[in-house]
Amino acid sequence: MSLPPHNLLIVHPGALGDGLLALPAIRVLKARFPGHRLIWFGHKELGDVFVSAGEVHQSYSFDTLNYLAYQGVKDSSQEKFLSIFRRCDKAIGWLEDTEGIWRSWLKTAGILDCILRSPHDMTLCNYHMADRYAEILQPWVQVTLPLCEREQNRTLAGPLVFPKSPSRRPPYPIKKPLIVLHPGSGSPYKCTSPVLLASIVKGLMLAKPKWNVCLVGGPADNDSLRNTQGLLTHLDYAILKGVDLLQIAEYMQHAQLFIGHDSGLSHLAASLGVPSVLLFGPTDPGKWAPRGIHVAVLRKFCHCLGKVPIARCSEMPCLSFSQDEVLAKVDKVLGGVKGAVASTSFECIDGAFTVPCLG
Repeated sequence: MSLPPHNLLIVHPGALGDGLLALPAIRVLKARFPGHRLIWFGHKELGDVFVSAGEVHQSYSFDTLNYLAYQGVKDSSQEKFLSIFRRCDKAIGWLEDTEGIWRSWLKTAGILDCILRSPHDMTLCNYHMADRYAEILQPWVQVTLPLCEREQNRTLAGPLVFPKSPSRRPPYPIKKPLIVLHPGSGSPYKCTSPVLLASIVKGLMLAKPKWNVCLVGGPADNDSLRNTQGLLTHLDYAILKGVDLLQIAEYMQHAQLFIGHDSGLSHLAASLGVPSVLLFGPTDPGKWAPRGIHVAVLRKFCHCLGKVPIARCSEMPCLSFSQDEVLAKVDKVLGGVKGAVASTSFECIDGAFTVPCLG
């Protein structure tokens, strides 16, 4: 009688974009431990996307681990998770554990082989976040090169792929060719003006009259969507909102172009292999931007050093692009996609930019 497979526990408390930046490292784990089932505790909807794409085996919300604070209380949900943890022999936690609370609990649960380290640890050598996630795996995997130098390896850098299922249909009819634009992000300081976004949509409709435009947004993007929509009266376009992340991903995978900011959905589009033009403001693309020959980043000089100056900045000159600048970058991206994933191209519009501290 064969023994049940071991589980490898992945604990990631970060947001959507952070979770996607960890994807190459997750693929390193899959290759290093092919006999293990990967159990994700993090952003639940992203975990569901990973499960559907075959990147991990099970997905749970990081918040379900809150019960660890109430170890004296026993209920059915605790027993469910304990049964999972009892089959784990390894755990990776991309988090800070200075007081040893997580390590102590994992030891109590019987998981002795664990790595617990934050990707923001100042002692890490790499700069890009994807490389920092991978660097943390060093006790298990000898990562000798930054992932950006190994991205011709499709095992690490290939797009998310969902198996075809006749039972799952896109939330809206897909009209090709499709352009997806995300007006929002997790912070208002990362967003350019609705006026520019509306002018980009109008310019695309004029330059590519047979292409279809869809605005996409999550619960935090209502204002950005509404402000952009208000400038697009009498134009024919679609809106995708009010659906879960997996439905958004299954829809966006059919797009020929994505335009957005430094946001989780931008990382999702890049992970799907969609040609993307991303408008970066006070965050550093060299650290946070998704990678790929299909990804291009525009960014102007950022004068704000620190979160307080950024919060006080009302004009956001680092995001003051022109319609022509964005559309020119769109043409370059669409003309340069060769199907291989390599390093992202960055373009600073007006000279060298400072290293900011948002993020």
